[in-house]
Amino acid sequence: MPKKMKTKRIGLLSDVHGNLPALEAVLDDAAGHGAEELWYCGDFLGYAPFPNEVVQKLREVKAVSVIGNYDLKVLAFRQNQENWKGKKTPEKYVAFQWNHEHLSEETKAYLESLPQQVKVQVNGFTTLLVHGSPDSVDEHLGSSTPEARFEELAAASKVDLIACGHSHEAFAKKVRGTWFVNPGSVGRPEGGDARAAYALLHFTGDELTVDHRRVEYDVDRVVRAIRAAGLPDSFAAVLRQGRSIDQLQEAGRLREKTPKDMRTAAHSVLDAVVAFARDCNYEPEHTHQVTELALAIFDRLQSLHGLGPQERLWLQYGALLHDIGWIEGQQGHHKTSLRLIMGEASLPFDRRERQIVGLIARYHRKAIPNDRHQYFNRLSPEDQHRVRVLAGILRVADGLDCTHTNVIRRVTCEVSSREIQMVCEASGPADDEIAAAEEKADLLESVFDRKCVVKVLVKGPPNAIRRVGVPKT
Repeated sequence: MPKKMKTKRIGLLSDVHGNLPALEAVLDDAAGHGAEELWYCGDFLGYAPFPNEVVQKLREVKAVSVIGNYDLKVLAFRQNQENWKGKKTPEKYVAFQWNHEHLSEETKAYLESLPQQVKVQVNGFTTLLVHGSPDSVDEHLGSSTPEARFEELAAASKVDLIACGHSHEAFAKKVRGTWFVNPGSVGRPEGGDARAAYALLHFTGDELTVDHRRVEYDVDRVVRAIRAAGLPDSFAAVLRQGRSIDQLQEAGRLREKTPKDMRTAAHSVLDAVVAFARDCNYEPEHTHQVTELALAIFDRLQSLHGLGPQERLWLQYGALLHDIGWIEGQQGHHKTSLRLIMGEASLPFDRRERQIVGLIARYHRKAIPNDRHQYFNRLSPEDQHRVRVLAGILRVADGLDCTHTNVIRRVTCEVSSREIQMVCEASGPADDEIAAAEEKADLLESVFDRKCVVKVLVKGPPNAIRRVGVPKT
């Protein structure tokens, strides 16, 4: 009988940013899941007022640590304060100043002693801990990083695993034999999910498994401390909403725009989405037919799902991009679509939007959303629900054009306590479309606990179909 290999579990943490309650919750969760060691990728200091306590706690648990870019800036505040007054936003300047003034001499000495990189060995794996990247403490690695950059870093580093932080974006990917893992942020999570983020690394023999985790913590305790310290209220909003200060400021600017401005902004995004679809050699007739049907179903089920204009746009973008993965072949093209969306810099999405749109496209076929799936498990419960609803609609719409012949002209919906009934007008026989739509209604049925029934009425020659999503020329 083969000998069972022992698993070594490591808790990988980063970017606590002074948030002691979040750190304590993560440490408890990691201990409860058998973490034997802790690795920390820097940025002890930040927007919550527990800088010394955070450093002390990570020292108590003997975390293997590197220093972060934020820590370095706080240590260098005195030399840069005059220059930063005119360059940093008021909130960021206040944060650097407050942390600098409240660090104990012991904390300063410890931070100054930390390296920017450190190598550790576990089960034959050589791991390089960094804050940004092996090249720079300030470099962001994430979904917008080109694959070629990951390949370059992997080749230069010559290690099995590069553990990084800084971008606050949780991910795990293997590039040319080297793993890149970012656990997300413990103390200043982003993506609209306010729960603390970290990762459990499971080393079993020569295999690595990464478990990204989200943990609830006492946000109110931090908010009270922020206010007691006289720090800006925006720091509390950052933690409550799971967004950065820059994202909150941008959202504020968007709210100030007129409806005309908003329409212009949406059209600009739509231009970029369609341009990328064209670059991926998409099939216009099928894609725009599916998009039109999906939006029609969304509109007619509005009283059931209760979603608004922003979710409608996400559905439109996801529908327009759902088949772009065909550029690399039919097999697994839904997963390829997600990967392309996550990595395409020309798409003007923030991290949360990119994940939502990419997942809508990914779930247009095959498996339905699952908490074990990458990117889906990083969304907040509310955004997971949005993805389920919108992907459920897209699946049905895609089924209604399974033959790519645009035979379905119009769809209306009636909702009862037991059924969602869709009545489709067709220009000819549509047995295949009806069968495919009912088969692909599994997700929609699961979300709303109603049976989806599709019927068809055959009409005369079709009218010209207005193609949704093609910018006017």
